[in-house]
Amino acid sequence: MTSAAGYEALVLTVDTPVLGNRINERKVPLVLPSGFHLANIEPASQSPQTDRKPTFNRRLMDARTLHDAETILSEAGGSTHSNSLTWDTTIPLMRKVAPGMKIILKGIMTREDAVLAVNHGADSIVVSDHGGRQLDEASSTIEALPIIHAALATKLSGAWEEEQDSSYFDGGVRTGADVFKALALGADFVLVGRPVLWGLGYKGEEGVETVINILERELSRTMALAGVTKIDEISKEYIGVKNVGGFGCQSCKVL
Repeated sequence: MTSAAGYEALVLTVDTPVLGNRINERKVPLVLPSGFHLANIEPASQSPQTDRKPTFNRRLMDARTLHDAETILSEAGGSTHSNSLTWDTTIPLMRKVAPGMKIILKGIMTREDAVLAVNHGADSIVVSDHGGRQLDEASSTIEALPIIHAALATKLSGAWEEEQDSSYFDGGVRTGADVFKALALGADFVLVGRPVLWGLGYKGEEGVETVINILERELSRTMALAGVTKIDEISKEYIGVKNVGGFGCQSCKVL
């Protein structure tokens, strides 16, 4: 089932109850240039916006005291990220307001949360750490992916239809070889963020197409050199993990 606008799924980001301590954003707050507005949100008025401020979520990072935080939250009027979402209430609410649409949870980084997502009726998950901007020193998505895939493949066999894409993946994908590694470690679908933005900034739509074409060629070449002819043939047997302290191929182990 699709919405009136043609959408088939709702994607809920679950790893931003508050913004992480983003040092670069604290130094240089992100604001849209004059004359710009978010494409999917109608501007408040047709007149040029003169007072351009960071979002309330971003301003909350600068709060030095409880009083500062309460003042910012009061001014926000409920427009900040909600940290009150729960497994028992949020997914049923999304089902109610968007019947028939798929529910995808983005920001899953542990096997426990993957199990909870399925048990509470999510259609798919995205293994994602928000581009590494939320919690410093957390594991990377490529480290979390095998554990989550194992949980979905063994403990939850049959919970999702076999032909359904159950786990999406993002985080640090820069080359076609990165796509290969993610697929080998259990991802059904690989998402790309920053490279696409770089292409967009370079040459608009043509730049985005160029980035995608580069990734496709790199993936195809990686598959050929690995002796793989089909996406379905990519598996963890093609991935080795370096054993620190060893040397050469004999110091590698298969996941």
